[in-house]
Amino acid sequence: MSLNSSKLSVFESRRRSIDALLLLMALCGAMVGIASCDRSVEPGPRKIAFIAGKPTHGEGSHSWEDVAKLLRQCLLDAPDVEPLQIDIHMNGWPEDPAALDDADAIVFLSDGYKDHPLNELARAAKIRKLAKRGIGLAFLHYAVEPPENGEADFLEWMGGCYERGYSQNPRNTVAVTPVPNDHPICRGCSGYIAEDEWYFDIRFRPENEGVVPILTGKLPPWAPEDKVVAWAATRDDGGRGFGFAGGHYDHNWHMEPFRKLALNAILWVAKAKVPKSGVISVQPWRFVSIPDFVNVDLTYPQPGWDETLDYVLGAIKAENPEFVLVAGDLVMGRWPDKQSIEKYAATYYPAWVKRMTDHGLRFYTAIGDHEIGDNPWPEEKAALVPYFKRQFQKHLAMPLNGPLRMRGTAFWLNYENTLFISVDVFEKGTGPQGGIVPKVTGAQLEWLEQVITENPGVRHIVVMGHTPILGPVAKESSSGLMLEGGRESPLWQVLSKHKVDLYLCGEVHAITCTQADGVLQTAHGGLFGYNAKVNYLVATVRGDKIGLELKELAIVNEGDRLWQEGNNRPHERVSIADEVREQGFVTVGTATLDAASGSPTLINATGCFE
Repeated sequence: MSLNSSKLSVFESRRRSIDALLLLMALCGAMVGIASCDRSVEPGPRKIAFIAGKPTHGEGSHSWEDVAKLLRQCLLDAPDVEPLQIDIHMNGWPEDPAALDDADAIVFLSDGYKDHPLNELARAAKIRKLAKRGIGLAFLHYAVEPPENGEADFLEWMGGCYERGYSQNPRNTVAVTPVPNDHPICRGCSGYIAEDEWYFDIRFRPENEGVVPILTGKLPPWAPEDKVVAWAATRDDGGRGFGFAGGHYDHNWHMEPFRKLALNAILWVAKAKVPKSGVISVQPWRFVSIPDFVNVDLTYPQPGWDETLDYVLGAIKAENPEFVLVAGDLVMGRWPDKQSIEKYAATYYPAWVKRMTDHGLRFYTAIGDHEIGDNPWPEEKAALVPYFKRQFQKHLAMPLNGPLRMRGTAFWLNYENTLFISVDVFEKGTGPQGGIVPKVTGAQLEWLEQVITENPGVRHIVVMGHTPILGPVAKESSSGLMLEGGRESPLWQVLSKHKVDLYLCGEVHAITCTQADGVLQTAHGGLFGYNAKVNYLVATVRGDKIGLELKELAIVNEGDRLWQEGNNRPHERVSIADEVREQGFVTVGTATLDAASGSPTLINATGCFE
């Protein structure tokens, strides 16, 4: 045997020994993988299967298919998330159950108990078999309630479940807080307030073995304690489980802090990497502001008006906003007594609402001075203001989460990464306008601060009120109302203290943009029948920034006066000249509010924002 052949034999022998060692290591690794129930380390993305139940509660809640599609898209679009394969199985179960065999995680979005997808023995047996192989399992909202005799499985799979006769499920508005335990599911998560059907007093494994609390809420409201409303668990087979009590209302899934925790959890149960800042899922989105729309008592359709209003609302709809903010003065509202207030509120408010909904525009409205009869308010008229406000509450149907006696005239909503708060700036008092004073004080001010402090998970805060706070502002007349105290007012001090990005108001109709103490006040409006121009504001939210664009259009007021209560009657017809219509709305100012440093900064200001 030559030296070369000898060396080759030694090399071949060593190679075979190494191959044998590698094979042994591979077998050991496979055994460890089986023991830990991880899916084998085959190339390709992790696979997540959503089981979406049938909708059962009507519009606005339990729309499981829509929620599953939203969560799927958020995971696929999120930066710093490894590639995933995500399948959605409709109607509570896959057409071919074998589609679940190679899943890394299964997420149940469905009703529970008798309507639970696992309320069939064969399906439950299928999940039981997959769980023993280490597949991750997540159950969201009603799905945490097992079918009859399924409690043992659920305690094994995710460490806890809703137990009839022990757990509770009333609908409450609750401040919830992630537990500071450095769990991957909590990455990038902050507290928030949400009205939901929060399940609590969950039944957990004996001595909470292997169960980690993730999110707690102060429940019940009449005897608040930190109750667990989301939890994570590990299993002896190496699999992971997660339960989340919230998710009744569809709109809550459009709150970024609410959604982030669930997205993090889905990755965690699938044994995918959870990014350091959690799953970032907010895409750029828009809202539009048009105060004083329309400040006239109009029917729908209104002869001589709707061609122009259709054009304006069509332009707003083309901006593709998620919703429209209207900072008061929807109607003229000069209704002199209780009988007139009830009669005309039932006529003009539904017409206003239908005009907006027929244009496909979701809206949130503050209460203006014309919704309470228009200023001034001598004693007899001031006594009618609570009755005016009740009609506004009844017909506009704004969220009923404001302070006592102002629910529906003051309210808040949390959309994606932004907190919106609408204040009722018309409180009882004594001032130049009589028994109603433009101010925000007392219980309403305390409520405002509480809403802000209990929503630390948002990036932006926008407050809407009818009257300007800062002066001077461009006025159409000397009767324009201003908030009492101006820059020294308690309201402005709270806005500055909490680094509110934007205060939106109307009343004076012409555009005036002012920034002080880190807060940008934008007073503008869409008053028709009086002004020669109307305008609206487009706000585009991108992460830490809000892009602002003010747009204006010339209006022609024609003919005699439109009839309505009171002596302030606008022109019978409003129209847009052909050359103006051809040109469309003209941009008269742009700017960006940058909150990256933690305090909003106005940059790149042009036109009205300079």
